[in-house]
Amino acid sequence: MIFGASPDAVSLASFAAKTGFSVTVCDWREALCNKKIFPNADQLIVGSPQEAVSKLQFTPRDFVVILTHQFQRDKELLQLIVEKDLRYIGVMGSKQRTSRLLNFGELPFQISTPVGLTIGAEGPEEIAISILAELIHVKKMLLKSKVPFL
Repeated sequence: MIFGASPDAVSLASFAAKTGFSVTVCDWREALCNKKIFPNADQLIVGSPQEAVSKLQFTPRDFVVILTHQFQRDKELLQLIVEKDLRYIGVMGSKQRTSRLLNFGELPFQISTPVGLTIGAEGPEEIAISILAELIHVKKMLLKSKVPFL
């Protein structure tokens, strides 16, 4: 699940779909969250963070990536999903920023911030690749460790 319809979200949705992930994109802007911009998305949800989250069924195998690039939207999203049983939550921005979003020091184990592998990525495509590489890594490591991937 990708929250935000930024250029890096467009690339991430495309690459993720091509590597076998089911992709849902959520954004409050209909002009950015549509099939023309996200042709490979399985589902598009237009609405506020609260509206989008209320329309989703979360499971312990779900990966969530927050790419809204807006502090208040990110804060609202994290507050809505942090207590859900999710495999992974990736948040764009530094650990300090994410800690401020949640109003506490230590981040829950399933939150990865800054999202993506540290490869010196620049531009939407490279950022998307760094994020997808981390998602694949988490997925594969869980399979190797025989942790149930429901």
